Amino acid sequence: MSLSLRSFSSTVSIAVAGVQSACSAITDVSVGSPVRALMESVSGLGLWLQYIALQILTTARLSTSAGVDVDSFVGDFGMTRLTGTAATGEVTFTSFSPAAQSATIEVGATVKTSTSLVFTVVGEASNPYWSSAAAGYIRPAGVSSVSLPVACAQAGSVGNVGAGAISLLGTALSGIDTVTNVVAFTNGSDGETDAQVRARFPLWLAAKSSATLASVKNAVSNVKVGLTDAIIDGASADLASRAGFFTVVVDDGSGAASDAVVSSVYSAVEDVRALGVGFAVQRPTVIDLNISMTIVVPAGTDVPAVQSAVSTAITSYINSTVVGSGFSYSYLPVLAYQNAGVSVVSISDVLLNGAQADIAAASTQVARAGLISITVQEAQ
Repeated sequence: MSLSLRSFSSTVSIAVAGVQSACSAITDVSVGSPVRALMESVSGLGLWLQYIALQILTTARLSTSAGVDVDSFVGDFGMTRLTGTAATGEVTFTSFSPAAQSATIEVGATVKTSTSLVFTVVGEASNPYWSSAAAGYIRPAGVSSVSLPVACAQAGSVGNVGAGAISLLGTALSGIDTVTNVVAFTNGSDGETDAQVRARFPLWLAAKSSATLASVKNAVSNVKVGLTDAIIDGASADLASRAGFFTVVVDDGSGAASDAVVSSVYSAVEDVRALGVGFAVQRPTVIDLNISMTIVVPAGTDVPAVQSAVSTAITSYINSTVVGSGFSYSYLPVLAYQNAGVSVVSISDVLLNGAQADIAAASTQVARAGLISITVQEAQ
């Protein structure tokens, strides 16, 4: 519905015209006159009432609400906005003289990126270097490096750093000289935006009274932000045909969701599955996509900058794909053209896992960036 709104000047003008048409004698409505002052004060009050009406209309509907009003609207139905999650992964602590002494890395020790983004060592009893007595991890003498789990101190996608980005010790550790992350962190996620809450709300409502595909997918999405899934109906975890059973393949962006995430998804699905129906929750099979191509750019171009921009764009795009999707070989040159930052002369020798063919979609797989080799040459 289109609202008929008036500005302050148009409201005063309409009032002046009304007075002049209603009075048989000439009325003084000049600036500063009593009649003009009365009409301006009433028009100001009308403008304020119009603003209040607009506020009420905006907050009364989810589609036009924003921020806390969105939270208030969905909260009346029992739904809450999903918060962001911190990126997690492993870093490798290394000693240059491992035979000289052992080292203890306590839970809570910090490491940093060059931009001072802090990651904290977290406890993991299954790690072979874990020591309950030390409340941390022990690098034995003679072992040069140990890989330990860390979590970003700041929730959100800000913690999704590239391989090698973590390079500084935030806590002095005797017997440890350097630290690095061999693999990029990809499972950090920001809290739900207003648009994401609005998109999830109808699914959340529709799934409340039914043990259906929608209810299962909604249960998975309610666990945390950034989860993607594929649900295989009528199949067991090994994909063998099995009546009255379904398998949920779930990923948090890392390709290897933690036991805690898998357990949370299992509990959420258990609450909505139909009586007598069995199910399993598992991680996807990670397919590493190795990309190579040759890009020719105009003479005088900053070759390293083009190489970095294209490599970053391709890596980000691959890592953003969801469970069950394949990958189109023909889209690789498109990504290069769009993100090179210069007018590309030509692109050749494009290979995806050593071939010029698409990666077929499969419900149990997720694609992640492997070796990205971009050769940039200046035109002769």
